[in-house]
Amino acid sequence: MRQLQTPPAACEPDEISLEEEQQIAEEESQRNLGISFEEFKRRWRAGEYRGNPDPKVTSVAFWLH
Repeated sequence: MRQLQTPPAACEPDEISLEEEQQIAEEESQRNLGISFEEFKRRWRAGEYRGNPDPKVTSVAFWLH
């Protein structure tokens, strides 16, 4: 009979600082869209990406608050 293994302890997610978050968002925006994250936010608020399912857009939108 096979013994059941004890599941690993729950992992706590790593937390990142606000500065790190902003840096990641900037890098994602530059890499995926060729624009600053500030420009992306301006365009997002203006509705320019509404309904756009492009993964490059959604990966940057993930960082919006």
